[in-house]
Amino acid sequence: MKPALSVETALATLLAGANPLPPHLVSVRNAGGHFLSHPVVGQLPVPRFDNSAMDGYAVQAADAGKAGARLKVSGRSVAGEGFPGALAPGQAIRIFTGAPLPPGADAVIMQEDTALEAEAAPGLGSIQILDPVKPWENVRFRGEDVAPGDLLIPAGAELGPHHLAVLLSTGIDEVSVHPSPRVALVANGSELRQSGESLAPDQIPESNSAMLSALFFRHGARVVSTECVPDDSEQLQNALKSAASQADIVVTIGGASVGDHDLIRPALVSLGGNLDFWRVDMKPGKPFLHGRIGSTPLFGLPGNPVSAFVTAVILVLPILRRLRGDPSPITRTRAAIWAEGVSNPDSRRHFVRVRTDAEGRIRPSGPQGSHRMASLAAADGLVDLPPGIRIEAGAPARVVCW
Repeated sequence: MKPALSVETALATLLAGANPLPPHLVSVRNAGGHFLSHPVVGQLPVPRFDNSAMDGYAVQAADAGKAGARLKVSGRSVAGEGFPGALAPGQAIRIFTGAPLPPGADAVIMQEDTALEAEAAPGLGSIQILDPVKPWENVRFRGEDVAPGDLLIPAGAELGPHHLAVLLSTGIDEVSVHPSPRVALVANGSELRQSGESLAPDQIPESNSAMLSALFFRHGARVVSTECVPDDSEQLQNALKSAASQADIVVTIGGASVGDHDLIRPALVSLGGNLDFWRVDMKPGKPFLHGRIGSTPLFGLPGNPVSAFVTAVILVLPILRRLRGDPSPITRTRAAIWAEGVSNPDSRRHFVRVRTDAEGRIRPSGPQGSHRMASLAAADGLVDLPPGIRIEAGAPARVVCW
């Protein structure tokens, strides 16, 4: 039997065989959370025209450069409807924030720096300058934010809400992104019953698929099918074949170890699939396997809930991010400090479930057995403890986030 792979070797092997999914065009309004396949450059200038940064009056600075000067208000410029003519010397145009600057104007004086005198009509009449204005004061220039051809967002960026407005404002309605990976889940075990089904005394509810569906959804994937299959070779082969035909990756849960009822590997071989590797030197999650059914990757997770979750975080999430086009797909970590001493006397590295206290310190979230779901529910991260190590309180740590 081949020795178990290190986590680093397993992850490098998985990433080497994963490429971003072919890009497609989507509406900018639906592009949030996707990774750009190509850089995006500006089309329209932003602002589209010289406009006012204030409510006030568009003027020629030479006419409004001294306190006490008086100007005739001869029109209005509002957002969406600019002044139809040009500003003449000695005149002012009532203007509002975002409205086009009339031809002939070279400054906007704030309304607070003026006094409105006799009105011939609402907002019209004449103004007195209280505080002089300088040339181009309070003017936003055409293209000063974005000029056509400017690089807006590089390829590989994950589009967030803050990107969408600038894309639309510069006339971009569609962008090329990598799609969300489609995941098919196959839970394996004759003891499993799906939600709503009655339970015999020797049966248990199937819970892992809901856990993984939520985890994968949070990381931009779409679970397109979920099936719960008993320990029957023919049924399992049919389920795997169906899953591979409709998804970008297949994730199995359970049946990946060496027992008489661990049928994932035999089913994969019977389907003519390839087994790339089996077993990773980690705790929990050693009986992780990777193979392919045709061209569709298969990731075989252990059936214990914690083992399934940890291997999904450490080994599957990076693949989903790579398929989505993420140039940095490794699962993120954050800095923390141990609130208490911990140790790992085992010969395998141990991904310990931890929780963070109000002071930002971490401690184990509870018993660490791979079947202990309560301590998984109490956790907000994992810490990779090397084998045979003792760490004292106050030592730094890197917490794997999900």
